[in-house]
Amino acid sequence: QLNCVLYVSYMTPKSSKPRVVVLGGGNGSSHLLRALLPLLQDGRIDSLHGLVQMADDGGSTGRLREQYRVGAMGDLTRCMLALSPLKDDVRGKKFIKALEYRFADGDFAGHTLRNALLTAMELTSDLDAAIATFARVLQIPKASGVIPTTLQAITQQVVAPDGEVLGEGEHFISHNVDLQTSSEWKPGDVRVKFKEDDMALNPRAREVLEAATHVLVAPGHTYGTILPVLASLTIDSSFSLKDVGADIVVVMTLLTTPNQTTGWSGEDFVEVYESYIGKQATAVIGNTGEAGPGLVEGQDWVRFGAGDHDYELLLEDVVSTEEQKQQSQDSVPRAIVVHDEKRLQKLLMRVLEA
Repeated sequence: QLNCVLYVSYMTPKSSKPRVVVLGGGNGSSHLLRALLPLLQDGRIDSLHGLVQMADDGGSTGRLREQYRVGAMGDLTRCMLALSPLKDDVRGKKFIKALEYRFADGDFAGHTLRNALLTAMELTSDLDAAIATFARVLQIPKASGVIPTTLQAITQQVVAPDGEVLGEGEHFISHNVDLQTSSEWKPGDVRVKFKEDDMALNPRAREVLEAATHVLVAPGHTYGTILPVLASLTIDSSFSLKDVGADIVVVMTLLTTPNQTTGWSGEDFVEVYESYIGKQATAVIGNTGEAGPGLVEGQDWVRFGAGDHDYELLLEDVVSTEEQKQQSQDSVPRAIVVHDEKRLQKLLMRVLEA
């Protein structure tokens, strides 16, 4: 009986209003979900779901995966907190702050309470039920939620054009693998795959994708977040995102990544994303601003060229001026710049109401 009640939060109502699915990871998706949540609460969109892949294996998440054989918790819990209205209440804000707390030392060093809590929930039930129960605790609104693309953890690989595996493991790939060693490789030639073959897509992920009017590709690390989630939707041979009737909207990442996407234009990013999705993007939100600390070698702001595009291109300054502070107990580096949620919200409404 409990599972039947919890399942309601994933159901999508029948309406002409937008039904939105966000594809991505922890940081970029969480900002996007926070920007869209007020639109759900105001009734301007009918549903809002975040889909994350289960290949994350760095920091706290990686240790929990290795020690307890559970799912990839970090992106799941961060996105779930982004959808929680508890952050708007004084006591709720304190609870969210406690869930975000990352232990600095001792046996729990590097772990967040949110990751440890969801791990305990999975170990005492299963991942699907654990997510649904945690959503109830966080008071995540009906017709919204965060869904893993698979119900089992998976192992990311990056593969060269000749089939050579260049690296394995999402965290190792993101921080250690040079994907631009050959001058002959063009953007997208190095592909993201998984060690596991033909794994079933989570039925709940399939359900919200097939009901969606808009699928949003969130900003984030290209080979550490975005391509893995797009590739995870191709891991099930019985499903193809190209057959989903939703508009594809790309919220472009702000910076290139040294040794992985150095020199890529905005058009390059979109074309690579489309190669995994199987169809063209409808709209793309790009950035014109600059903010934050100085960039390192191989890192630059993602820019689009002049001229016509096959998609609607919305270009505005969407960089947050808020300083992104690193904390000593962080187990992986934080993003140095992020999107401004208020500016992003206005652009998204233009796209969703078009």
